[in-house]
Order: sequence, then structure tokens, then C-alpha cells
Amino acid sequence: MVMQAQQLEGDLTIEPKMPKNVRKDTAESLSEFYDEPLEMVMPDWAASSDFVSDNDFDMIDMLSVAIDQVTAQINEKKEEFRAKSTQWKSKTTETLRSQTKRLESKRSELQQRLIKQYASINDRMNQDTKTVQLRDKFAFVVGVGNACVSPVVVARFPDWVPIYYTLQSAYLFPLRIFIYKSRGWHYFIFDLCYCKCERFLHVNALALLYIWVFSSSRYLFISIFCLSNGPVAWAIITWRNSLVFHSLDKVTSVFIHIFPALVTYVIRWMPELSSSTSVPIMTAYRNKRFPALDGEDNNMSLKESIVISTIVYIIWQTLYFIFIMVQRREKIEKGLRLTSYSWLLDDRNGRKGLIQKAAFALGAQYKLQMFMLLQLTYNLCTVLPTIFLYQHFKLHSAFLIIMFAASVWNGASYYIEVFSRRYILEVERKSAKKAASESELLTKKEEEHKQQDVTAETSESQHLKSI
Repeated sequence: MVMQAQQLEGDLTIEPKMPKNVRKDTAESLSEFYDEPLEMVMPDWAASSDFVSDNDFDMIDMLSVAIDQVTAQINEKKEEFRAKSTQWKSKTTETLRSQTKRLESKRSELQQRLIKQYASINDRMNQDTKTVQLRDKFAFVVGVGNACVSPVVVARFPDWVPIYYTLQSAYLFPLRIFIYKSRGWHYFIFDLCYCKCERFLHVNALALLYIWVFSSSRYLFISIFCLSNGPVAWAIITWRNSLVFHSLDKVTSVFIHIFPALVTYVIRWMPELSSSTSVPIMTAYRNKRFPALDGEDNNMSLKESIVISTIVYIIWQTLYFIFIMVQRREKIEKGLRLTSYSWLLDDRNGRKGLIQKAAFALGAQYKLQMFMLLQLTYNLCTVLPTIFLYQHFKLHSAFLIIMFAASVWNGASYYIEVFSRRYILEVERKSAKKAASESELLTKKEEEHKQQDVTAETSESQHLKSI
């Protein structure tokens, strides 16, 4: 029995081992946190014969402390990384902002230099009295010449009208582009009366293309006829175009809006404008020169007028939106460029007109979309009557007379209400300046007299003292 007990006691003797949950690499990592060798701080497992002893709890405490220290270091590293990330982000953002600000400042400086250059050219043109007088004389000749010569050419030589129109376009359009460019108004050139597509397609350019290149295109003639006698001609009333003879800008505006309609009028009714004896000759010439109107299929239907003109309008509106309202939006919003959109929707003196109220009907965020919808509606409403102009010679003639009379009426209103007021103000300003100059001269003379009196009194008193 004694021997069995001893054997059992020998079997129950357990070799002290590291707990399974304490890995070797953990023990190795603990050495990083103590100055003494790890063997001096680790519990002496071999020296203990108990299965669970105080050394076990000491080891647990040390592991807990080590874990806490590691966790604290991890948190410190995280905070350090977060701080550095924030610092890097702040430095990067600050660098980007400074670079962006520097580039914007440089761009603004270049823009200001460009504006000053245009303003300098414009000021030199306006300050030089001889240049202003020459310009106004030239505008007067062009305006009166068009008013007097155009009816004669239409009545006596209708086949010359396309050439007459081309010659005037050759010098009026470049002058308009130069003047508007110098004033920052050149985005107006891309409006419907000028263009259908940036740089190369517009009503006036389409008319020139039809006259000299695509005279056999029936669809092109229909689009020109509908647009020139529709929205472009009606713009004389909408935009209050004025036949002011001494203003080259206003004379050119009237030319741009009424002459395409006059050209299509002559081409459409060339036989009717001729004498009864020359009708066959003029008809043959018209059909040969402009094959689009030759044959029996030269009538225009209401469907064709609406569909073709609307397609051309949508092409223009899409390109105008992309090239002007999107790509040049920043310049327009800063006021560096003026467009029909910004001009019509500008809240001048806090008063909103009919167009402004309609454009802001759904709120300011949709004003551009509403403005384009209004333009499309205006285009459709003004194109609808063109079918009757195409079918009736007298109605078309009366229409052009009314539009020309409207421009003359607007010009008369300008001379009476605006120009005369400016003239009176200029006379009053000169009179006030003259009166101020005379008053200043009189005051100066009085001061000179007083100074002379004081000098005389001083010299007299000195003379008396010397005596």
C-alpha cells in the first residue's frame, strides 16, 4: 500500500509550465517594458510545486499592466497619426487655397488689364472729338442712306438687294463686333438675331450662306424666312430698336433685325415687285438664281414653318447654353460680360417687368430654365404668322412697313425723350460750369484787389513811420 501511494504521488507530480494563454512572443514582448532581464521579473515557475500559486496572479497582473501600456501606446500613436493627418490635411488645404487664390488673383489681374485695354481704346475713341464726330457722321450717312436708297433698290432693282445687303454686312458686322468687344457686350453677338451656333451659324450668316452658297436648299430658305420675319423682326418692338441716325450702334441694330426679312421678302416676291412686262424675265431669273423657289413645290406649309424653325432654334439654344451660359458662366455672374439673359433678368432699381416676373415664377433657382422656355414660346408665337406672310404679298409688305415704322417711332421717342434731355442737361452743365468759372474769376479778382489794398496800406504806414 505504501508503495502504491508513493507511485500515485509520483504520477500526480506536475511539471510547472507557462500557462497556455501566455504566448512565447508575449513574454518576449514584455521585456520591452522593463529595464531588468525578463528572467528576473518573470515568476519562477520551476521553483514552485503548486499547481496555482501567487506567481500566477503576479503574472496575470504584469500581463494586464503590459496590455494596458501597449493599449496606451497604440492610442498615443493613433492620436499622433490623427494629429499629423489633420496637420497634413490643413497644410495641404492651405497650400491648395493659397495656390488657387494666387491663380485667381493672377486671372483677375489679367482680366482687369484686358478690360482696361478695351476701356482705353473706347475712351480714346470717345475722347477724341474728331473721331466721335467722324463716327457720328458715318452713322448718319449709313442710316439716311439705308432709309432712302433701300426702297429705291427694292422697287427698281430687286435683284440687287442681296448684293446690297452683302456689301453693308461686310463693314457693319466687323464694326459691331469690335465695338461690343471693347465694351464687354460681345456675348450679345451670339443671340438669335445674330447666331444659331457660336461663331458660324446665325440668321444673318444663314442668309448670306443661302444667298451665295446654298441657294438651292429649300429647308434653309424656309428656316431663314420664318426666323427673319418671326422672332428677329419682332425684336424691333421687343427690344425697342430705334432708328437714330447719328448712332452707329442703333443704325446697325435696325439693319440686323430688318434687313434679313427684307432680303427674304425680295426673293419671295421678286416677280411681284417687277413691272407686268418683265414678270416672266424676273421669274426665270429668280428661279435660276434661287432654285429653292423653283417649281410647283415652292409653297410652305404651317407644319414645315414650325418644325424647321423650331429645330434650328433648339440647335441654337443648346449651343448657346453650353458655350455661353455654362462655359462663360463665371464671367457673366461677375458682371464682366453682359448677355440678353443677364440684361433682361437684371432687377434694375428694384422693379421687375413682365419677363422678370415670368422667369422667377418657379423661384430663382429655375430662372434660367424659365427664361429658355419663354424664349421658345416667343419663337413659336412669332413664327406662326409667317405662313400668312409667305402666302400674301400685300400682308408681307404691310408687315415690313409696320416694323420699319416702329423703329422710326422708337427713334423719335429717343430724340424727344432722351437725346433732348441729354442736350438740355449738357447745356445746363456747360452754363453752370461757365457761371462757376466766372464766379471763380470774380472771386480771384476781388482777392487781388484786397491784396493790393493791403499792400498799399502797408507801404503807406511804413512811409509815415519813416517820416
